[in-house]
Amino acid sequence: MPTITDRKLATLYASFEAQKRTNPNLKLGAEQALQILAEIGDRSGWSAAKTLTELKKPGVSRDQQVEIAKKGLSAAEKKDLASILDAGTVPLEPSAKDFLGAVLGRTTPPPGPTPGGEVGVPNFKISTDQANGISGLTKAGATIEAINLTTAPSGRYHTDDTFVIGKADATGKFTGAKLQGDMAMKEGDVIRMRARYADGTTSDWVNIKANTAETADTRNAQVAVFRIGLTAGANGTIGVENINGSRQISEPGAKVQFTNARTGEKQVVTLNGEGTFPAGVQLKGKAGDTFAVAASDGINNTDFRTSVGNVSVPGGTTGGDVLPDPALHKDEMNADGTPKFGKKLFTGPLFADGVKAGDAQQGQIGNCYFPAAVASIAQMNPDLIQNMVKANGDGTYTVTFKERDWATGRTKDVAVKVDGELYARSYGGPLYGHSSNSSEPTKMEMWYPIIEKAYAQWKGSYDAIGNGGSSADVFEDFTGAQGRSTNAAGNPDSVWRTITTALDAKKPVAAGTHDDGGPVNYANTGVFGDHAYSILGYEKVGADRILIIRNPWGESEPAGNGANDGVFKMKLEEFQKLYDNVMTTN
Repeated sequence: MPTITDRKLATLYASFEAQKRTNPNLKLGAEQALQILAEIGDRSGWSAAKTLTELKKPGVSRDQQVEIAKKGLSAAEKKDLASILDAGTVPLEPSAKDFLGAVLGRTTPPPGPTPGGEVGVPNFKISTDQANGISGLTKAGATIEAINLTTAPSGRYHTDDTFVIGKADATGKFTGAKLQGDMAMKEGDVIRMRARYADGTTSDWVNIKANTAETADTRNAQVAVFRIGLTAGANGTIGVENINGSRQISEPGAKVQFTNARTGEKQVVTLNGEGTFPAGVQLKGKAGDTFAVAASDGINNTDFRTSVGNVSVPGGTTGGDVLPDPALHKDEMNADGTPKFGKKLFTGPLFADGVKAGDAQQGQIGNCYFPAAVASIAQMNPDLIQNMVKANGDGTYTVTFKERDWATGRTKDVAVKVDGELYARSYGGPLYGHSSNSSEPTKMEMWYPIIEKAYAQWKGSYDAIGNGGSSADVFEDFTGAQGRSTNAAGNPDSVWRTITTALDAKKPVAAGTHDDGGPVNYANTGVFGDHAYSILGYEKVGADRILIIRNPWGESEPAGNGANDGVFKMKLEEFQKLYDNVMTTN
């Protein structure tokens, strides 16, 4: 049992223990770690709420969070934190454990080879020879989990997402464990691994350099250019950040070179152990500057001759802002209220090849319920989408929604007019919703981002639509029919009938998962907690009842489902385990 002397922290930790009694699989993650630090990292004159606000400010890196917490820690509070780490009764996710440990100055050195030719941590050792797959030794019956940190930056993978690649036998041995698909490893790739034991706990992470049957490391570090954010500062400086802090820029330790197109000056940044920028990285430049980006893993492209793309600093005007735009989400605003991102005029076709579910892609905003709903409508009734958005011929578009009068039950049309200016990432693609065919301003199919922009305009801002919601409400706002939600864990025949009857009637259907940290552990399922999905169809194969589901990211799905396009099939019984509710219309 941890010994906690700080009264407020003791109360907070007791609440975690109470939650664990009702949810035995509970683990404390990054959010709970911040709550802990807010209680004990209170600087002079700061309340826990104020500290938490500072820790969660947009753009604050983990290194900066650690420094904020360190400044407010007393000797007694350090002992409390150490007690939670060393004797806590509620398990910590490895990332949370590392985070809290960093506040105390504890560092975990990368594993090195042992005399036996292994790398690892207690209860989890890995052979350094992986020519025939990864082999090693751990606890009997443990599941082996891994992620390829070299290939992961190109997708929406968090650094602690994993895939099951093997299982230890009764003696704890495992052999031939391999990552598949876009995770398949090549010589020199950085692989992050851990063992998950029978009681649900895990080992610490182990990073290895893949040592395969190949004779040379030919795959360079990949770079998620779309995650690089640039902000003009004072005195000719440009701030550099990862706009998706829980995901990678590139593999750990990669070197990223920025070349200013205006001045020709080159600067190289070495990424940290999480594959992202260290705190406080700055470039020399000014608003409007463009930088060419190149990377090297230390073996390939060491002269940085091959570029992976360009990023620009917001600044200047594009001349396409015909109408006022909805404000950015609060997470994309600086502390002083100024926007972190500029805008760009997009002039692609409204419809490139008709309306399809796969056109709608979620962007940098917490509105999965919206693209999930829109993709469902596109699948069931593409003509409705085609008829609700019109190009006006002057660079503007009119989108017509439905608004229900709850007193009379009637609906009325609400026409919202917007232009083609969209908030853009530093590399030039849209910040928020976009289409799957292209991210280029003159080629991208416009119907989905225009509808999302109009919806944000109608509801008040991107922040108003970007903090979660219900697909059923979107169905109502598009069709005028009353939305409804039912329990996904009900009688299987009833749930199947609800879904198939709606789909047969060409009604849109979506489904939501349970909250993260709730009753379902989503590790290794390929499904994400607190997320909305489209249900696009169904089929029966023998006695199996199967649903066709789509992730609105347009990627990331359970393993073994073919192309990584977000579309996958799932048996009804598995669906009922993983999903919380089903949404459609009356």
